[in-house]
Amino acid sequence: MKRIGILLSVFLLVWSMPLERKARACSCMELPSVSEAKEQSDAVFLGTVTDIADVNIQREVTIDVREAWKGVETKTIKIYTGFNDGDCGLPIETGESYLFYANDFSEGNDDGFLTSTICTRTTAEANAMEDLKELGAGKKEFTQAEPSSSADSHSRWIILSILGSIVFLFILYWIISKKRN
Repeated sequence: MKRIGILLSVFLLVWSMPLERKARACSCMELPSVSEAKEQSDAVFLGTVTDIADVNIQREVTIDVREAWKGVETKTIKIYTGFNDGDCGLPIETGESYLFYANDFSEGNDDGFLTSTICTRTTAEANAMEDLKELGAGKKEFTQAEPSSSADSHSRWIILSILGSIVFLFILYWIISKKRN
C-alpha cells in the first residue's frame, strides 16, 4: 500500500511539471512616462473590449482595435490578464474602451501571448487623454485576421504531459515488477 502512495505521488509530481508557470509577483513601481511606456511595451493600442473569458489561470480579453501605435497588425487582438484578485489583473469590462500597453510573454511561441496588468499605463479611454495626445496619430487600418488563442498550445502541453506520465508509469511498474522477481 505504501508503494502505491509513493507511485501516485511521483505520478502527480511528474504530470504537473509541464503545467508549471513562472510566478510573476505583482509589485508596481511608479508608472513610466508615456514615451518610456511605449518604448518598453511590445504593443500599444486603443480598443474596445468585446469579450472576456476565463482561460486556465487568467482572463483572455478580446479587443476590437481602433488605433495602434506599436505591435498590432490585426483589427481584433487578444491579450491576457489576471482576475483582479491581487494578481495584477486589469479591472476591465466588456463594451468599454481602453488604451492598452501590453507585453509579449510568448516565451518562443509563435502564436504571441500579449499580457497587460495594472502595473502598466493601461487605462480607460476616458482617463487616457494625456497619453493619447502625447502618442499622436496612430495606425487605423488593420487586417481582419482572427487572433490566435494560447489555449491551443496549453492543450498540447496537457496531452504531452499525460502521455509522458503514462510512459513513466509503465517504466516504473516494469522496474518494480523486475525487482520482485
